[in-house]
Amino acid sequence: MRSLSLLIALLVSTSTLAFKRDSFKTCDQSGFCRRGRTLSARAEAASESWQSPYYIDPSSILRDPTDAFFTATVKSTIYPHIQFALEVRAHEDGVIRVQMDELARLRRHYDEAASWALVRDPPLSTSARTRWLVGEKETRTRYGSQGTTFEVVVQYNPLKVTTYLNGEEQVVLNGRGLLHMEHFRTKDTQSAQIEGAEAQQVPLQVNGAAWFEGEEQDAWWEETWLTWTDSKPKGPESLSLDITFPNHPHVYGIPEHATNMSLPSTTGPDAVYTDPYRLYNADVFEYLADSSVALYGAIPLMHAHGKKGTVAVFNAIGSDTWIDVGKKNGGTETHWISESGILDVFILPGPDPASVFSQYARLTGTPMLPPMYSLAYHQCRWNYVSSEDVRTVQRRFDEEDIPLDVIWLDIEYAEGHKYFMWDEKTFPDPVEMIADIEAKERKMVVIVDPHLKRESDYPVYNMASDLAVLVKPKSGEGEYEGWCWPGSSSWIDFFNPKSWELWVKLFKTKSVDGSWAWTQSSENVGIWNDMNEPSVFNGPEISMPRDNTHYGGWEHRDVHNINGMLFANQTYNALYHRSDPPKRPFVLTRAYYAGTQRFAAIWTGDNLGTWEHMAVGVKMVLSNGLAGMVFAGSDVGGFFGNPDPEMLVRWYGVGVFSPFFRAHAHIDTKRREPYLLDEPYKGMVKDMLRLRYAMLPIWYTAFKESSLTGIPILRPQYVMFPNDEQGFGIDDQFYLGSSGLLCKPVTTRGAISAAIYLSDAQVYYDYVSHTAYRPSTSKTTGRTVTVPAALHEIPLLIRGGSILATRERPRRSSPLMKHDPFTLRVALDIDGGAKGELYLDDGEGFGYQQGELVWRAFQASTTHLDGGKKAREIVVRSDDHAAAVPGMVSSSVPGNVFARTLEEADVRVERVVVIGVDARPVSVSVAEGEGDAGVLGLEWTYEAGDGEKAGVVTIKDPAVGITKDWAVVIRF
Repeated sequence: MRSLSLLIALLVSTSTLAFKRDSFKTCDQSGFCRRGRTLSARAEAASESWQSPYYIDPSSILRDPTDAFFTATVKSTIYPHIQFALEVRAHEDGVIRVQMDELARLRRHYDEAASWALVRDPPLSTSARTRWLVGEKETRTRYGSQGTTFEVVVQYNPLKVTTYLNGEEQVVLNGRGLLHMEHFRTKDTQSAQIEGAEAQQVPLQVNGAAWFEGEEQDAWWEETWLTWTDSKPKGPESLSLDITFPNHPHVYGIPEHATNMSLPSTTGPDAVYTDPYRLYNADVFEYLADSSVALYGAIPLMHAHGKKGTVAVFNAIGSDTWIDVGKKNGGTETHWISESGILDVFILPGPDPASVFSQYARLTGTPMLPPMYSLAYHQCRWNYVSSEDVRTVQRRFDEEDIPLDVIWLDIEYAEGHKYFMWDEKTFPDPVEMIADIEAKERKMVVIVDPHLKRESDYPVYNMASDLAVLVKPKSGEGEYEGWCWPGSSSWIDFFNPKSWELWVKLFKTKSVDGSWAWTQSSENVGIWNDMNEPSVFNGPEISMPRDNTHYGGWEHRDVHNINGMLFANQTYNALYHRSDPPKRPFVLTRAYYAGTQRFAAIWTGDNLGTWEHMAVGVKMVLSNGLAGMVFAGSDVGGFFGNPDPEMLVRWYGVGVFSPFFRAHAHIDTKRREPYLLDEPYKGMVKDMLRLRYAMLPIWYTAFKESSLTGIPILRPQYVMFPNDEQGFGIDDQFYLGSSGLLCKPVTTRGAISAAIYLSDAQVYYDYVSHTAYRPSTSKTTGRTVTVPAALHEIPLLIRGGSILATRERPRRSSPLMKHDPFTLRVALDIDGGAKGELYLDDGEGFGYQQGELVWRAFQASTTHLDGGKKAREIVVRSDDHAAAVPGMVSSSVPGNVFARTLEEADVRVERVVVIGVDARPVSVSVAEGEGDAGVLGLEWTYEAGDGEKAGVVTIKDPAVGITKDWAVVIRF
């Protein structure tokens, strides 16, 4: 949200501020990245004569008795006295894990990154289907089913790991010979000389290891950049690895970067960026809208896609990492360069997008199922200045009848930026203020940053200091002191288990045994974790020195990208234990790593109020979703700047179709709450917000699916149609879950129409006008259609074959909708069929884990009667989908208390809209339960179609319960 430049902004005009490239390193200014790229350049110059010095000693290979993995010793021809341990393991779902670490080392390489990212319960299982066959030159295994054959080949000399799908290469590790794990050495050790017969294996030998590592000890023991000097007591320990996707021209993921979803090249003749993509959680002020610069999150997961399938690699490493991407011969070459850590790569074999999402979810966990209110509209700015200001914002939303669920407070609520402590001058009655918000069935979210003011009257700092759970300086003694919003600050070390219990106590709203508690809060308050990269105003790259020390003696360089995730994880844990029974926590975090999806939502940080940032925000949300962070969004309106009414309205159109939907603004911007807009803009935004609220059941159902499968909430074209090559690079339109909704937000000024690409030969309908976009009878490949996109319109289509459940009654907040009736939109496909789902639970607790839920499956079909062409019927059915899901309790089971509450409240379907009906019906009836022949006399209307619009039957109040089995029969 903010950085050192913003602190200065309080003293000088904001007009002088912009992204400061010099505040962050380039690859050339980073010693380990420079070494890695130089290695790549030497290999490229040597061409075919280049060979990796790493090889497996065949006599060392040991197969596990279960035959699920094997181990071996890896040696290097340039350092014969150094040995590495290799383990290659196959998992039940076909995932291959490749680990390599140094043996008999002077020190440990950091090897705990995976333990923070992976799901610990249940434990990862190994595959009983694999059989490793040990040969003279390679070890291999083959497995698969239903016509899909995976194969893994581990070549000995030089070391290379290759995976295959049906005989086609998919992923190659060290195929270009760029693997290099810098072994530990003492500072006075000279460059090792190659000895004995092994020297004969080394090509291009110049002077010992110089042909491979270079002549100079480049930034091995110390590195100076600008005014900072980074001591490196462990010496050089970087890891270089090339990963090639020979048959995949598109790669996605490795968020967070402001760029296209299909990552542009950083090397080769067509390079778009001169620097590699960087994974280094950083507080980047006013970031560029098109750049490879590192931003707030770091997930080392890359998807690769092409006509021959989908694969992914998860490189479990927590240190600063640079990734070069290049295109070659219809495939993609990547080079990963990390500052520290072991080689720990998971190869996800696919072979399609859905399989990759499932495989990654089994490793790092599925996204959480968030509380329902968090999917609604959030209103924020830096800062609402007082408790009366908060009350005024709520009152103005109600006066204008604009829906709102959450009001946020930024850092100025806290006295001297001492979090958990209210500024009594501006917020004299926080408990009453929160109660006033909650009385309207709304929530508050309050910020808690990781820096603690070093002040003797600040209880939180004192408790953390007394427990000795604060990050230490490089000496390993005392407490690290840096500068952030409160001034002199220290940071809790969440790698220290003793800090976890402290954090739980801090969020308690009632004191236990006389200990300190946040009594001026409530059990419903959500928490915003910001600045957790960590952001340190007077530190290198606006962060913590890399030679600081954490629990276990690890340096900050080893854990930097994991650090921010632990802050959010422990905040989630604290909120979970805040109430009994627990309520679903809501946590928003700026910094994140693989696995954060289990605990928190994220936003794309300090964006600008520009059209370019609006557009790239859509791409960033899609990219985050591919990497598991499905609960994501960009600040509506831009954090900086004062968008004009047209831009603000368009940005609400983007926000309405973002999983996380929050308006936010910088302290120096003009107030821009939607009720301040003039007409017609205010009415446009109000209608868009009401559309979001009407569609909350669709969003919630999509989140439920994602929480079970890991599949993104917003799905790019290639995920929906993985065989349509024309859609592989599209990142400005997306599908919402499995609903069939296809949205293309407008992100350009002055637009009156939008071009939407359709991959399939299926009919699509405009959500509002019911205009039908029918496929050509002679064309089965993709096509582009032009749809209206005036300022009040969001280009939104329903794919034929979809059934949507919405709640159309306007309410001021989402909890007030829990007993509202539903409208079903049935969009018939070209064969007269459709299907959809609706998932419901109480939206706030964990009862759904014991089956307290309702999950309905809807289906429509068209049947010709007696073989005739005109005599036919359309049947729309509702069945209990929960009964078909393992572990779910049917809504018809008496023990399902939640289902019973809906029945007692008479929650029903009040309207059915059937789109794509080409003739006027003769009757409409409803049947409830098996064997019911149906009752005539339902009230309905028919709007005939024409050349453009589809015919529509609207059935008014069939009065069927949402928990019941029933069928509506339309006869012609």
